Amino acid sequence: MSSVREEKLMTLQDQVKKLLSQKDVLLKELDGVEERFEKMNRLYRKYIPVIIDSVATGDNSFAKGCKNLSVALKKGESEGKIEYIFEKLKTAMIKEDIGPVSCRKKKGLFSSLIKGGSESFIDEYKQSYHDVVNNLRSNLDKKYAAKLDNLTARIKAAEDTSDISDIRESVFSLVFVYISDTSQDREKISAFVREVVGKILDIESKLATTYQQTDSMFQSNDGFESVLTFEMKGLKQTSDVASSLDELKIQVSKRLASIENALETKQAKDRAIKEIAKKNRHAFKSGFVKLKQELDDATKYSEELEKKLNQDQLTGAYNRRAYDKRIEDEMARFLRYGTKFSLLLIDADKFKLINDNYGHSIGDRCLKEIIKRSIPLVRKNDMLARYGGEEFTVIMPETDIKGAKEAAEKIRQTIEKIEFIYKKDKVKVTVSIGISQSREGDENHQQIFERADIAVYQAKERGRNRVQVN
Repeated sequence: MSSVREEKLMTLQDQVKKLLSQKDVLLKELDGVEERFEKMNRLYRKYIPVIIDSVATGDNSFAKGCKNLSVALKKGESEGKIEYIFEKLKTAMIKEDIGPVSCRKKKGLFSSLIKGGSESFIDEYKQSYHDVVNNLRSNLDKKYAAKLDNLTARIKAAEDTSDISDIRESVFSLVFVYISDTSQDREKISAFVREVVGKILDIESKLATTYQQTDSMFQSNDGFESVLTFEMKGLKQTSDVASSLDELKIQVSKRLASIENALETKQAKDRAIKEIAKKNRHAFKSGFVKLKQELDDATKYSEELEKKLNQDQLTGAYNRRAYDKRIEDEMARFLRYGTKFSLLLIDADKFKLINDNYGHSIGDRCLKEIIKRSIPLVRKNDMLARYGGEEFTVIMPETDIKGAKEAAEKIRQTIEKIEFIYKKDKVKVTVSIGISQSREGDENHQQIFERADIAVYQAKERGRNRVQVN
């Protein structure tokens, strides 16, 4: 019997060693990712202001916005501040007509088709996709370079829109791979995906407009051909009537024959153009439907990944990763604008005894029930997260101690009503809640958390199932 226990113990010890080894590898990878991100962030903040300063000339609102952005990057302002400046820049660009040439000044994507050429319009279409690939190249890691080179070569060799449709699918496939591989902020990835797909939608939308213009051209040509045919018949009838003017009749007949030959040649060319347009229109319609579906799939996929990365798998609450990001954002707002916030730290009372006496399955049920009962009691802009083990946090923006205490009491009173029946025993659950608020002199969010942690300790010392402010 003892040998069986020893064997199980050795197996468990081996599993623990493997898990510790995996943890070390993951931590090293995380350190590497953070180091690369920090390096790129330093490079951006070092060189982008220099570039901005070189283009921010004049005294208009766009130039002022560029100068503000340069100063903000040099000072290392918060993301919220920089995003606000970008929005102001965007508004200035629209008002002052700065940036890409406006639609009214551009040639249509397939304007050359209307003039009769089928090669130049596909060249413009290809150029638009070259721009998309270049955008990907400037944002993706070097490991995607070979795939981007392949896309560039395929765009160069493309001959019609069916080739471009295949390239579009390859672009989406590459974006999906990037979403799966990258460890960057999912919100930024979602924005990047929307930007890329938005560019493709813009290209395809212009194509749809051009098809409408092409159809109008053909309708106009059809009308012209009908009129010309009618006039030719009239000329023939006139020449037949003038039977006494043989020489005139011969000359008119020759001219009519020449016009008829030219018309037949024109009709043949137009039929060829019609076939090309019909083929491309069919490829576009089927591709555009697929494009919209791919956009929905890409957005949904990115959102699902974001949710998984920020969600605690046991309770469904936000996880520590999501908490760390949100608390940093709130702290940045407080340090920049003085916007106060409160923090609740919730700790399940005697949770180890529950696990020891009734098993981890009952302990897990307790944690799930705590979250289930607490979620309806917090506001939409509050964040309820599992901090670790049996500890939970609630970040409450723009909330003072009084408001935080009222919310904490509601949570405490609701949770103390939780009861499980295990065999014949009643399993009751209570929590101790510590509250702290950002205050003048705080330099980082750890100070606020430490005060809340001390408050939890004080609540447990005073009998547990209490709310304590520090």
